[in-house]
Amino acid sequence: MSQNTLSDVAGKAALETSHPSGDPRFADLDRTIANYNAEPTALIQVLHAAQQMFGFLSADVIRYVATALKLPVSHVYGVVTFYNFFTMVPRGKHQIMVCRGTGCHVRGATQVLESLEKELGIKEGETTKDNRFSLSTARCIGACALAPAVSVGDDVYGKLTADKVKELVKSDLKKYV
Repeated sequence: MSQNTLSDVAGKAALETSHPSGDPRFADLDRTIANYNAEPTALIQVLHAAQQMFGFLSADVIRYVATALKLPVSHVYGVVTFYNFFTMVPRGKHQIMVCRGTGCHVRGATQVLESLEKELGIKEGETTKDNRFSLSTARCIGACALAPAVSVGDDVYGKLTADKVKELVKSDLKKYV
């Protein structure tokens, strides 16, 4: 009985994909596309799966999905840039989302964002050097009663101030290590 080495497995996966790079993740993406019968109506589901596999949607992945689903690249790009969930740049392991909705804005979301930027050493749209956190904003996170609010993954932190942000970063964000 022969034992498969990691390079044997990677080589086999590379042969299973039609992508010129031979990246085995494209073989996984091909299987996902096949599960949806390469239906253009499955675009969002395929993009979600691709982002899970690759961590973000590069121009190469967008072109690949467009070709596989027989859609114009401009259409796929439009969907990717329209929905806040999708990203074309690598993100950190945990997403910090600052709500910029009316209630949060009026109650100090700008100061909360500025305080997070200072404490994390990054600006909106950037990722910390250790790739743990990415900082972004959303039109609304649906926590208006907690304004101003911030979400980290599925967790929501509300009624924040610049001072509370310092404590949030020093204590609460430690659980995301």
